[in-house]
Parts: sequence; structure tokens; C-alpha cells
Amino acid sequence: MKVAVVHEWLTVWAGAERVLGEILDLLPQADLFVLFDRLPPSQRGHLPRDPKGETFLGAIPGIARLYRNLLPLMPSAIESLDLAGYDLVLSSSHAVAKGILPRPGQLHLCYCHTPPRYLWDMTEAYFSRSLGGRLKRVAASLFLPALRRWDRQAGQRPSAYMANSRFVADRIERLYGRSSTVVYPPVDVERFSPKTSPGGDCFVTMGRLVPYKNIGRIAEAFAGLPHRLVVVGDGPGARDLERILRGRKNVEWLRRVSDFEWAAILAKARAFLFMAEEDFGIAPVEAQAAGVPVIAWGRGGVLETVRGGSADAWRMERNERIVDASGLFYGEPTPDALREAIGTFETLEDRFDPRAVRRNAEQFSREIFRERYGRFVKDAWGRHEREELS
Repeated sequence: MKVAVVHEWLTVWAGAERVLGEILDLLPQADLFVLFDRLPPSQRGHLPRDPKGETFLGAIPGIARLYRNLLPLMPSAIESLDLAGYDLVLSSSHAVAKGILPRPGQLHLCYCHTPPRYLWDMTEAYFSRSLGGRLKRVAASLFLPALRRWDRQAGQRPSAYMANSRFVADRIERLYGRSSTVVYPPVDVERFSPKTSPGGDCFVTMGRLVPYKNIGRIAEAFAGLPHRLVVVGDGPGARDLERILRGRKNVEWLRRVSDFEWAAILAKARAFLFMAEEDFGIAPVEAQAAGVPVIAWGRGGVLETVRGGSADAWRMERNERIVDASGLFYGEPTPDALREAIGTFETLEDRFDPRAVRRNAEQFSREIFRERYGRFVKDAWGRHEREELS
């Protein structure tokens, strides 16, 4: 059996790429295909093997810098991949990888990180609030109707879907009319040692500096607070964050950290702060693996990965549900709402058990992902073979 794995692009080793790495390790005979490959040499060691092929986008000078502006070319690029010689195609898709053209007798299984959020639910959130961001939004609106039509058509091409959360499964059903099996992404929980007791030196947040992650709003919440915040992340919004942090002495910003450094930061953290409507969200699970509770905006996949209740409910009830909790939620993505939630957390902090927080993270381990992903592929291939013979 010849197997092809299709991934969108390689520019940084992040959440989707960690999933890709597990798939390639699980299927050592599979060939990898991408839209383009610009993974930096410093991160290349994470990739089990280099791609066998890329599309015409790979020949464009500066593609790693320009690709966000070339979205209208991506449907034709993914359709140009010739995978006719493969029996099984496994796509890892958050944009266009699911849109590879099917071949007769071929089984295509898609692991969907999300239907493209910038085409559907979160178009506004993907553009910065600056003048340049508003101009890009106007330009993008010229292409969005055609890209949405293509995405709906492409959503019918996979033979079957895996979704990385129930939140994403609901979106696949709503946008494509397709059912899916939830297989949570792999998190390397063994890389983190859980704290032995509640408390710490600082609050922590981590994420790519793009508008919808609201890292700047998290930093704004610490204006006037007597607490220390450590921000880890880099990206297009770096200049905006620099402006927000100007003159702030209680916020430390680290653009990039190693895996070892990230584990050391979490070991000293009181809580991990989160203000994004993510499809899953690996960083909050990593924090829990270190025994660190999560204070999160109660939207998206974090409702599946953090065991907790609302800050308002706990502030009023003071009940014992917190014994098994790994975090708490607040209702609005604003600095004021986060500040209130931090205040509530301070009154409850000693009641969070790092061992219980860690146990919640263990259900998202690499081993569980491999078992569930492998079983899905094996069962789907068995059904496909029976149908081909009937």
C-alpha cells in the first residue's frame, strides 16, 4: 500500500506540525507533500523526513514572508499535486490540504484542525486593527466569495474526517454537512513535571502574536495590577505589543524560548492565561501538564481541555467542585473581564491541586493520539477494501 501525507506549508514547528510529526512517525512508509517548505534549519530536526514534493508555490521567492497574501492561489496549488499513484492519502488540513483531487479507488482521510477560520467565523479577527490591517481586509473581501465556494466543494472530497475537537466537529458539520470522529491532537505531556504545590512567581501566557489570540489584551489587563506577567510569543503583532508594553515594568516579553525554557517558566507559574477562541489549544494543555491551572475565556476548544467552571459561579458559590478542576473561565475577551477572573483565582488558588490539573492533561497524550489516529485509519482502510471487493 502506497501512502501519501499532505500538509499545507512548513514555515514553523507549531501545533499543526507536531500533529504532522506524529503521523509521519506512525507511518514511516508514507511520502510527505506540501504546498511549500521553508522550515528553518534550527527547527528541521523535528520533522521526521523531508517532503517528497511541493507545489509551484515553492518556487516563489520570499514565499515564507508572502504566503498569507497568496491565499487565492492555494486552491489551484493543492489541486496541482499529482497523487495518482497512492492508495491512501492522509491530509492534515487547516486551510486547503483537504482539497486534493480524488483519484479512482483512492481513500482520502482528512485530519481537520479546523475549516479555515479566516473564510468563515473569524474573518474580522484575522486582521489587525491598524490601517494596514483594515486595507488588507478590504482587499481580501474581493476574493472571499470565490474562496468560500471552493472551500465548500473541497469539503466534500475527503472520504472521511477526523476533527481535533468537538468544537471543530460541529463546524465541519455546519459548513460541509459532514460527520467526523474526534481525535484530540497529541501533547507531549511527559516533557513537563507537575508542580508539587499551588502558587508561583508569575502569571504566564504564550501564543503567536496574531489578532485573534488577544495577547495584547492580556498584557493590558496587568496595567495597575501588583502581579508579574511573562509573555512568550512572536509574530506579525510584535510592533503592537511593543507599544502596549512601553513603560510596563511588571510584564516580561520573551519572543522565543526552547522547550526546556518553556518547561522552566511553567514550573514557576501561578496560572496560564488564555484569551483566544481556539479550535483546540495546545499551550493550555501543556500548562496543565506542568500542574498549572488555566484562566481562560470560555469559548472554543478550551472548554474541552480545561475542567472548570465560570469565575462568576465560583465567586458566588464557593463550592467544592474546584477539587477536581484544572482552571476557571471568564465570559468576555476583555482586559476588565480577565482582571476580575484573576481576582477570583487569587481567592481560590490554594484549592487547585497540581496533581489533579496534571491528570486532566494526560488524556491528550501522544500515546493516546497515536492509538486513536491509527485505529481510525486501520478501520477506514478495512471498510474501503471490503467496498472495493464487493
